[in-house]
Amino acid sequence: MKVSLIMPTINVTKELDLFLQSLVQQTYQDFELIVVDQNPDRRVLDIVMKYEDKIEIKYIRSSQKGLSLNRNKGLIAREGEIIGFPDDDCEYQPDTIEKVVSFFEKKKAYRIYSCRTLERGKDYGTGIMETTDMDIKPNNVSKTVKSITFFVNYRQDEIVLFDENLGVGSVFGSGEETDYVLTLLHKGYKGRYYANDIIFHPAKKGNYADLERAYKYALGYGALVKKEVKLRKNYFYIFEYWKKLLRSFVGMIVTKNRSYHRVVLKGRIQGFNKYQIRK
Repeated sequence: MKVSLIMPTINVTKELDLFLQSLVQQTYQDFELIVVDQNPDRRVLDIVMKYEDKIEIKYIRSSQKGLSLNRNKGLIAREGEIIGFPDDDCEYQPDTIEKVVSFFEKKKAYRIYSCRTLERGKDYGTGIMETTDMDIKPNNVSKTVKSITFFVNYRQDEIVLFDENLGVGSVFGSGEETDYVLTLLHKGYKGRYYANDIIFHPAKKGNYADLERAYKYALGYGALVKKEVKLRKNYFYIFEYWKKLLRSFVGMIVTKNRSYHRVVLKGRIQGFNKYQIRK
């Protein structure tokens, strides 16, 4: 089974080199890396060229910015039946791809694999993820799936594209991978999460001073909730949405980061109100 790893990249150099080194060390080598380069210069190309005789690489130059948009360019170009979406600053363990392929070979009923992400040498990562194995369900996607941890087994000419209105570089600046997996689950795909399989990624802590980024991420969450509730009729998300609104409201009152919580509250409400459902 061939694996396609689709990786849009921008403004990353040192971390990209580490990721490529981890691919060279993979115990399973039937994979291609599709690099979608959004940089205007050669910084990524020069790094990629060092590895072109070690691993199979497809290089795509993109003049358009946007994570979901450029992942879709990679999806259209892919040849593998198993698809993953690594970040340019993550790091696979030597048997990461082997475990993914083995899972799909043995678990024929499952179409989605996901695992846990941690910062190397730490017992924490970005966000909270489950610590026990479980099936992936619509109501636990946020704790079983991160963009770098999930792989999809597509059959024949199947393909599902990302919502280009969601994610970094779009108006609604987050929620793209959650929406993607939710789309697959609602199509009938089964998924499994493994808490002891690890992909490394630097833990990104909240920056309360970056209000623009916080607002765009909040817009994405509001849009995701609207899509899941209005389009897919999963009303669990409306309860989670109200809990997050309440948390932001309380944060405006009892914490010193009032501006941050105010912006997040505004973004979540506006994201829900402004996102246009396309059936």
